[in-house]
Amino acid sequence: MAVALGALIVLALAHGRTQIIDIDDFLTARGSSTIPLGIATFIAYAAGAGLLFSPPEAGAAIWGGFPAIIGYGFAFAVPFLLYISVAPKIQERMPHGHSVVEYAKVRYGPLMYVLVLFVALFYMWVLMTANLTGVALALNILADVPVLLTLVMVMGGVVVYTVYGGLFTSIFTDLIQTILLIPLLVLSIVVLLFQFGGPFELYNEIHTSVPEAVDLTYGPGLEFAIYIVIALLGAEMLNQSLWQRAHSGKDRRTLQISLLLAALCVVPLGMMAGLYGTLAWGLEIPFDHPSQPLPAVVGFTFGTSLVLAFIVLIILVITSTLDNALSAIVSIFAVDIVPWFDESIKGDQLLRISRILTLIVAIAAIAFATTEPSVLGMLLIADWFAAATFVPVLLGLYTPKLRGKAAFLAAFMGIVVGGIWFEWGHPAYGLDFNPLGVDQSLLFAFAMAALVSTAIAVISIYLWPGEYNYEQLKAIETME
Repeated sequence: MAVALGALIVLALAHGRTQIIDIDDFLTARGSSTIPLGIATFIAYAAGAGLLFSPPEAGAAIWGGFPAIIGYGFAFAVPFLLYISVAPKIQERMPHGHSVVEYAKVRYGPLMYVLVLFVALFYMWVLMTANLTGVALALNILADVPVLLTLVMVMGGVVVYTVYGGLFTSIFTDLIQTILLIPLLVLSIVVLLFQFGGPFELYNEIHTSVPEAVDLTYGPGLEFAIYIVIALLGAEMLNQSLWQRAHSGKDRRTLQISLLLAALCVVPLGMMAGLYGTLAWGLEIPFDHPSQPLPAVVGFTFGTSLVLAFIVLIILVITSTLDNALSAIVSIFAVDIVPWFDESIKGDQLLRISRILTLIVAIAAIAFATTEPSVLGMLLIADWFAAATFVPVLLGLYTPKLRGKAAFLAAFMGIVVGGIWFEWGHPAYGLDFNPLGVDQSLLFAFAMAALVSTAIAVISIYLWPGEYNYEQLKAIETME
């Protein structure tokens, strides 16, 4: 772990020394990504807890086997496909912009600004904490490394190079992480399958012991496959890391090709990672925490040398998402919160404050991750808020007729309705909360959150149209 982190830090700092980093580079790396860098940064962005821990957790008994991991694979790709249209529109509407929260403030006004600020920060916070939790639990089960030690080492390593170079350095490390991630993950799956006598023998063994684990018509798995697409679509459209990358792309063509090729790559990667959860369930390999099926299978199956290689893979994957999430949170603080207190803070002074905020956010994330929450359970709560908010947010890029108050009402009502049907009694939460006595379902919660907010937003365009001037978005200036 120390060697992998050390090598990443050295490479990142060496690259950072060759660049002149100002506050705008730190927050957006504007116009710097070529197609290879773009593909790498989108794949690395989708990795982390969202690849190595959430799909395996979905493939285990708590969520739904084969249908769940197939759904998760496609859920990774759907936001990228939609973003092929959205990202160039972001560049067109706000060429000097920085964040989704900044966009909401200028496009919709104070109500939507506060709501999007909360949803975006909450999601990025959950994403970062989920990654920290995942890597700490994985190394604990693989090598008995104390959870707190892993949290401090991994987060400390990420902070070192993120504080130094911000998003600019994060995109560079994404390239390294992706180059190593894909062959390591593919190789691990191949070795794993043949450790059990090949894919057909392994399938037959699981089918004999737990047939629902590999049943493509298994009800809970099919339900999960549908709502995880809605959940990830909503969350990624409000993910500040993705909005940063819309600005980092060199041009429209670079962005669109990068997104398309990244979408093609993440589908099989997500399915391969999810397979670990189904194996843990079907082969009855024990694990103590819902986010531990992948390291449980690795520790049960592989020898020491492969376990060491897998630790390197985990470190690479987690740091790729951690630095993205940390950079995104700090950009929201720098662009959308610090100006609350003093609008005169610009340039180098804002860069120094952003770096201090990076450190504070990292320490707080370590503290929360020590509680060891369910990675997927945490992400789904954040996804519920995002599913209700993303359509009103994106509609404002395409039509000037959606008013700010209407967008806020649509998102707020979507959150309320989705929360009524959210499955609080699910094993991931275990909460006895159902004040209206409805038949709670995660599928229904996400679907209703998205449908209600969409319906209200669209109806308001026809019954109460506005006429927004997009020059206000174009008037946003760089932080320099």
